[in-house]
Amino acid sequence: MTGPRRLVALVAASVSLLLSGCITGRHALAPPPPPPQNYLAPETGRKPLRRVALLPLWSEKLPGDYLRDLDSAFNSELTKMALFEVVPVSRTQMEAAFGERQLASIDELPSQTLSRLRAEFGVDGVVFTDLTHFSPYRPLAMAVRAKLVDVSTGEIRWAFDYAYDSGNAAVATAARKFQLRYTNEHQALSSDGGSILLSPSRFAKYVASQTYASMRPEVERGMFSAKPFPSPDR
Repeated sequence: MTGPRRLVALVAASVSLLLSGCITGRHALAPPPPPPQNYLAPETGRKPLRRVALLPLWSEKLPGDYLRDLDSAFNSELTKMALFEVVPVSRTQMEAAFGERQLASIDELPSQTLSRLRAEFGVDGVVFTDLTHFSPYRPLAMAVRAKLVDVSTGEIRWAFDYAYDSGNAAVATAARKFQLRYTNEHQALSSDGGSILLSPSRFAKYVASQTYASMRPEVERGMFSAKPFPSPDR
C-alpha cells in the first residue's frame, strides 16, 4: 500500500474506532429502559371497568405481616393512576370472605370467588399482584406478575410480568429519577435519589408505579372509566 493510501486507511480506521467508542460510551451511560415482558391487553368491546378491587400481594415465601408495607406501596401507586376507583382489600377481609389471606393470579379460582368479590366489595374488576421474586438486599430486586380480571365474565383484561433488578443500570437510573420526581418538595433530598436503592419499601413504590403504568394506554381504548357509579345490586 502506498504512503497516501496507507494514511487514508489509518485515518478512516481511527475515525471508525472513535465513533464506535462514542456510541458505546453513550449507550453505557444512558441505556434505554428495559421493555415490559409478557404484557397483555386484548382487544375488547366490553363495558369500562370503573371500580376495581386490589387484592393484597401474593408471595409463596414471605409472610403477610412482612408484606404489609409493600401492600401499602402498591395500593398507593395504583390509586395515583386515577384510572378507576380502587378498593383495597385487606388480608383480614380476604380471610373473612374466602378463608385465604392471599390469592395468586395463577390460582384456579372457584366460580363463586369472582361473584363473591362483586357482591362483597361492589366491584366490576379485580387486580391480582404476585411478588414472584424479592431480594431485600442490595442490589434490590422484585419480580411482579399481575392480572386484571373482569369479575362478571372472568376475562383477563390486562396482564403483566416483569423482573425489576436494581443491578441493571437502566433500572437503577429510572428508580433514582422516580424518587427525585416524586419526593415531597418540602422534604428535598440531599442526595441524587440513590436511597431508593437501599429501601425495599421505596423501591416497591417504583416497581408498583412502573407495573401499573402499563394500564394507562388502555384508557384510550375505553377499558377504564374513572367516573363514579352506583355499586351493583347485592
